[in-house]
Amino acid sequence: MKTGFLKQRADDFLETAKEGILAKRYNLAAFNFEQATQLYLKHCLFVTLKDFPKIHELDKLLAGVGRAFGKHNEVDKFFKENVSVIGDLSQSYLTARYLPVNFNLYQVQEMEKFVERLLVFLKEICPKI
Repeated sequence: MKTGFLKQRADDFLETAKEGILAKRYNLAAFNFEQATQLYLKHCLFVTLKDFPKIHELDKLLAGVGRAFGKHNEVDKFFKENVSVIGDLSQSYLTARYLPVNFNLYQVQEMEKFVERLLVFLKEICPKI
């Protein structure tokens, strides 16, 4: 199986999320940032392990990256530095679709910044990304 499909889909979700901000569709932007985050993490695992967990919990996916690369401390530090936005992203997985919770411009801008930080972080840990 080709390894680039997850990254391409993550890139597409990221682009769609940015378009959502411009269109003031913040709930959809939040959901798309969450999807991009999930797929970037799964891509990192897939290029290394040739598989990825079929889960959506961002904290568990991050922990999996830490285990796969022996970078527990680095991942733990990254998680703690970003726990609030990771919580918002995790919440958006369900709430953006099913619950009357609304995300605002500030929250989705923080999500966008987080995804950019995540990409830099993953490139340091997962050279094949």
